[in-house]
Amino acid sequence: MLVSLTKYTLDRIEDGYAVFLKYPEEEEQEQLIILQSAINKPVQVGDRVLIEEIDDFYQIEILKEETEQKKTEIQSLMDRLRKKNQ
Repeated sequence: MLVSLTKYTLDRIEDGYAVFLKYPEEEEQEQLIILQSAINKPVQVGDRVLIEEIDDFYQIEILKEETEQKKTEIQSLMDRLRKKNQ
C-alpha cells in the first residue's frame, strides 16, 4: 500500500477539478489536481489542507488554524498596500 501525506493550498477550482499547489512553494509545477466530486469535504480557495493519498484515494483534512493565519497575513498586507497608495 502506497501512502503519501502532504500539505497543499487550494489554488482554484475549474471545470469540476480542484487544483492544489504543494506547500510551501505553491508553484504551478508542483500541483495536485483532484476531481471535485472525489473530495470528501467542502473546501474553499485559499484553504491550507493536508492530503493523504492511499492507493489513488484522497483523504483531505482542512488545516483551519493555518488557513486563518494565512488569510490574516494577506489581509494585513492588503491593508498596508491600500494605505501606501492613498
